[in-house]
Amino acid sequence: MPTNQTRIGPKLKQEDGLLVHETLLRVEPRVDLFIREKWLDSEDTQKAALPVILLHGAGMDGAGFDVPVGDTSLADALARQGSHTYAFDFRGHGRSSRAVDGREVDIESSVVDTVAVLDYVQEITGARQFILVGVSYGSIISSVIAERSPERIAGIVLLGFIYKATATSLDESLQEAAQAPSGYAFTTEEEWPELFIPAATPEVTAWHQAHFGTAYAYPVGPYLQVGGLPHAKHPERYHGHVLIVTGDLDPLASEPDVDAYLQDVGSPIEHKRHLRQHNVGHMPYVEAQAQEVQQAINQFIATINAAQQ
Repeated sequence: MPTNQTRIGPKLKQEDGLLVHETLLRVEPRVDLFIREKWLDSEDTQKAALPVILLHGAGMDGAGFDVPVGDTSLADALARQGSHTYAFDFRGHGRSSRAVDGREVDIESSVVDTVAVLDYVQEITGARQFILVGVSYGSIISSVIAERSPERIAGIVLLGFIYKATATSLDESLQEAAQAPSGYAFTTEEEWPELFIPAATPEVTAWHQAHFGTAYAYPVGPYLQVGGLPHAKHPERYHGHVLIVTGDLDPLASEPDVDAYLQDVGSPIEHKRHLRQHNVGHMPYVEAQAQEVQQAINQFIATINAAQQ
């Protein structure tokens, strides 16, 4: 992998010097995964740095890690500190292949997608370990990958993480999602600031509304998977580094649920941290205290990379 059907784009450079590379990775005869790399072209910053894989939330895509307003591009913040980031779109999302029925996009298909990206990055870089950064649904996938392939994952960053239960009931929303034609639904623009990013600035909110608003059809399968929590069934198998970031305005992630995961995961206590932010919602990496999140993740990555040397 890659196959001869994989399409690899040219290497581009941003005005600030960061490099960008886009790929459509063929993983199945009818499934291509869109991957967007970003990194700083400096040998000094790349030494012993593990690849960082970014896993987006349901109803979104990898572009959410590269919001071009308000200094909230997590991809930029990580790349400037020496990380080579790979943000990809799960099937059914963004620029990856659509699923015929959006209900077919589930935990197992997303695990398959993530493993394919890990295999691809390992082939092109030689890396045998990775750092996963996931938000919401992406954080669930990260926790599942970590316990299934602990030898490959040096660290996991879980943003807006949900383990065994959501903070508020989603029964009504899930029933509505189950009825969506062809398994695809739409998020109205008004829902974004109220439900997911209540502490974001107006310009960041406007960007999300434009990118993931009423014109963006998303597969409902990932939402329906909430009914099957927990998906991380054997967290004791993972012994790597864990950073969880949540906000107290989050309608999904709760402090007791996070505490339960930190108790269950096999990592030693010194490798586990929970950053709980005040007046922040479900997507802390783009909200009012985004710079604190960027700093925490960069420090987390630096600690892991230092241990590799």
